[in-house]
Amino acid sequence: MNPYDFIISLVKDAGELLLEQSKKAFTVDIKNNDPRDIVTTVDIEVNNFIIEALKKNFPMYSIYSEEGDSSDNTSEYLWAIDPIDGSANFARHIPHFAICVGLLQNNIPVLGVVYNPITKELFSFQKGRGAYLNGERIAVSKETDLKNASVLLHAGRKPELWKWGGDSYTKLLEHAKKVTNLGGSALDACFVAAGRVEANIYGRLTTFDIVSALGILAEAGGRAVDEKGNRIVFSKTPGKVIMCNNEQIEKTVLSLL
Repeated sequence: MNPYDFIISLVKDAGELLLEQSKKAFTVDIKNNDPRDIVTTVDIEVNNFIIEALKKNFPMYSIYSEEGDSSDNTSEYLWAIDPIDGSANFARHIPHFAICVGLLQNNIPVLGVVYNPITKELFSFQKGRGAYLNGERIAVSKETDLKNASVLLHAGRKPELWKWGGDSYTKLLEHAKKVTNLGGSALDACFVAAGRVEANIYGRLTTFDIVSALGILAEAGGRAVDEKGNRIVFSKTPGKVIMCNNEQIEKTVLSLL
C-alpha cells in the first residue's frame, strides 16, 4: 500500500467526519491547566479515526499524536498527527484550521498532508518529489526584501513571551509590508510554501505536531530555523520557530528579532 495515496484519502475522510461533527454540539476543554490551550471533542473523534486507520493499515509503524493514544516510538517509521491544528479557530468557526498527518523515517519527514476541510485545500509532499496544493506544484515566493514581504507572527500564550512578542510586532510593523496573525501553524507554514506570505514566526511551537507542514515548506524551497538560525530539529519540546521563503528574508528577520 502506498502510504502517500493512503494518507491523502484518509485525511479527506477525516475532513468529512470533522465537518459532520462540527454541525453538532461539541465540548471545548482546556489542556495543561491553560485556559488558552484548548481541545474539543471533535479533536478527539478525528484523532481516534485517524489512529485506528493507521494502526490497521500500518501496524508496524509507531504513532505520535498531540491528542494522545500514541503507540510506542521504536519503529524506523513514525506517524505524527495533529487532528485539528488550530483548535481555537475551529471552536469559534473560523475557517483556518487543518488536519495534519506526516510520516518520518528515522526522524526525517518523508511525506505528509495538511488539509483544510472547509476550503478543500490539500497541501502535500513527498521527500525529493516536491510540494503540492491539490495536485499542483507549489513554490515559495522569490521576494528577498522584507519591506515588500508579508509576515505572520504568533508570539505565544506564555507570559515570558509577551514582551518579546510586542517588541517583535513593533519591529516588523516598521520593516515589513504586512504583519498579521492567522492562528493556525500548519496552514501558516503552507502559506509560506505556496508563496502567499514570506515568513511565519512562532514564539512557541512544537515542531512534531506539524511535521507534515514543515516537510511541505522544505520541499517548496523554504526554510525553518530556531531563534539562533539553526535548522529545526523535530521535537516534542516547544520553542521559537522562524519559517521563511529564503535565506535573505530569514537573515533580516533574525537580525530584527
